This record gives sequence, structure tokens and C-alpha cells, in this order.
Amino acid sequence: MNKLCMALIAGGLCLGLRVQAQDALGVWLPPADRVQSIVKNSHGILAAQSQQAAQLQRARATEAGAGEFNLRMSQQNRRAIDPGGRFNEQLVSLERPVRWWGKAGLDANLAEQSRKVASIGYADALHEASRELMRQWFALHQLALAREAAKAQAQLSQELHRQAQLRLKQGDISQLDASLAQAELQRAQSAVAVSQAQWAAAWAQVQKRYPGLPEPAWPKAQSDVPELPALQPLLQEFLQNHHELNLRRAEMQGLRLQAERMDRDRLPDPVLGVYAARERAGAESIVGLSLGFALPGSARQAHAAAALAEANQLEEQVQQMTLDLGAAFEARWLNLHLQRQALTSLQSAAQTQAVAVAQSLKAFAMGEHSMTELIQNRRLAQESLRERQRLQLELVESWALMNLDLHRIWDFDE
Repeated sequence: MNKLCMALIAGGLCLGLRVQAQDALGVWLPPADRVQSIVKNSHGILAAQSQQAAQLQRARATEAGAGEFNLRMSQQNRRAIDPGGRFNEQLVSLERPVRWWGKAGLDANLAEQSRKVASIGYADALHEASRELMRQWFALHQLALAREAAKAQAQLSQELHRQAQLRLKQGDISQLDASLAQAELQRAQSAVAVSQAQWAAAWAQVQKRYPGLPEPAWPKAQSDVPELPALQPLLQEFLQNHHELNLRRAEMQGLRLQAERMDRDRLPDPVLGVYAARERAGAESIVGLSLGFALPGSARQAHAAAALAEANQLEEQVQQMTLDLGAAFEARWLNLHLQRQALTSLQSAAQTQAVAVAQSLKAFAMGEHSMTELIQNRRLAQESLRERQRLQLELVESWALMNLDLHRIWDFDE
């Protein structure tokens, strides 16, 4: 009863975390149903489906066994001396090897393990395709952010240039200050052109690769990235759900079954047959059974030992992969904490810089600041704002990729 309660609590907690992740990330990501349609209709996933179908057919062949019926027919002419004469004779036999020594059960287990490998392999392909789409999505987001930041800077520069021209006519500023404002406007317009070109090239490429993917936009309403749970429960969940690791585990189990199957082949399968013969032109008829055994050599034992060694090798690789994945996940977890702290600091810096720009504008109007100082303060404010937004986007991307790897979002292989 206690175990049942604990399982229900764990299941409820997992569901709650999944809903929380979907709510927090929903405003940043494209709709999940559209992503699922795009991913499952991509060429890579269609190829993975074909590969899975081939693996399932091979598993079916393994379960059925390699033994086949063998039909033999012979025609001969007998010449007898006493009594003399020539006789036409025929022989027909039907033979088939039979799986003994528990080999049929092992083949069934091998087939089931192959089906498991095929299922995990297809799920891994889905996950990797979803992961690549998410990376492309956030790369587009970064380019869109740079484009919008360049436009905002150009608008500020345009307004500053307009004010500079008015004050130049009134004699409040020098020609040098007006020229600085004009140069700042030209620099901002150039940045807009570059950012638009970069965006257009990337968007065209993504549209061809992922037709139907909507254009990313900065969300108006945002949810903060929540505090991360403790590392160990997340790490355990990550390793338990990691497709590539589970695939290697399944392949290792398949190799162990294959080694056991090859070891069982040291006992050769019998070949059973029935035959019928017609001798002396039908004067004699023969019906019988045949039984044949191969005489095994050392090659069978060597193949079994090699398969066991390969299984041991893969087991060591799985252990190393587990350690590497665990270390990488811990680094990601720590990086998320650092990104949250850095984002808090940048938000404070951006607010401080915005206040400084307002003060600099007043000082410029009163003649206490030069055009160079005003331009510099505005540029710093824009860079601070853009850096905050860029880091916020990186934080959301890291959080989204972690939830994707934890199968809390975009879990299309269920």
C-alpha cells in the first residue's frame, strides 16, 4: 500500500512538473501539434520509419528461424545381371532442420529484443528531430531579436537626428554635434539592413526545411523560468528517459542474447526428413525417415566467445556514456542557475542604464552633456537591453531543451 501511494505521489508530481513546464514555455514555443506534424512528416523521420519497418521484419525472420524445407529428387537407371534387365528408379525426400536445445525460445527472445531496439531507435529519431527544430527555432528568435533591436536603435537615432537638426537651426548645438547625430543614424540604418538580411536568409532556409513553422515573435506576456528542483531527482529522470542510452542498453541485452544463442549453436540442430523410393521399375517401394547431424568444429565456439566479448565491450561503453551524460546534465543544471543569476543582474543594469539615459537627455537639453555623451549613453542603454533579452532567450532555450530531454514537452513518441 505504501509503495502504491508513493508511486501515485511520484506520478502526480511528474504530471504537475510537466504541466508547469508546458505553461511556462508555451508562450516561447510554436504550438506542439504543429511541431508534431512538421517533425513526423520530415524526411528524416520518414526514413526512420522505414528503418523501423526493416528491423521489425528482421525480428520476424529471427523468430521464424532460418530452417527451410529441402526437397530432393533423383532419377537413376539400374542394370541387373541375375535376373538381367534394366530398371528405372526414383527417389523423393523432404528434409528440414529442427531447432532443438531451447533455440526456438532464444530466437523468440532475440526477436522481441529487436522489436524493442526498433521502437527505441524510432523514438530517438523523433526526439533528435524535435531537438534540432527547437535549436533552429531559438536561433531564429535570436536573429529576430537582433533585427528588432536594430530597428529600435534606428528609430531612436532618427529622432535624435531630427532634434539635432532643429537645434542646429536654432544655434543651440554645433555642426560637429549634428554630424555625430547623422553618423549615428547612418550606422543604425546599416545595422538594420544587415540584421534584416541575416534574418531573411535564415528564415528562408528554415521555411524550406520545416514548412508550416510559424514566425517567432517576442511574447508580450512571459512567465519566469521557475527554480530548478534538486539535481539528483532530475538526473535520475533524465538518465531513465534518455533514448540513446536506452538504445545502447537494449543493444547490449540483444548482444548477450545473441551470444547465448551462438553458444547454444555448439549443439547442432538435427535435420529430419522423410523419403520414398521406387526401385526395380516399381517392383520394390521404400518409405523411410532420415536423421542427420552436423559435426561441429571450433568455429562455433569462437563465434560465441566473440559475441560475448562484444556484449561486454558495449556494457562498458554504456557505463561510460552514463557517466558522461550525467556530468553533462549536471553542468547544464548549474549553468541554468548561473544564467538566472546573471539575468537578474542584467535586468537591474538595464533599468539603471535607462534612468541614466533619461538624465543624460535632460542634461543635453540644458547644455550640460554633449551629443557624443548622449549618443554613447543611448547606445549603452540599447546594448544593455539587448544583452538582457539575449540572455533571457538563452535561459529559456536552456530550460526548454532540458524539459525536452526530460520528456515534459514535445513527447511525440508516447
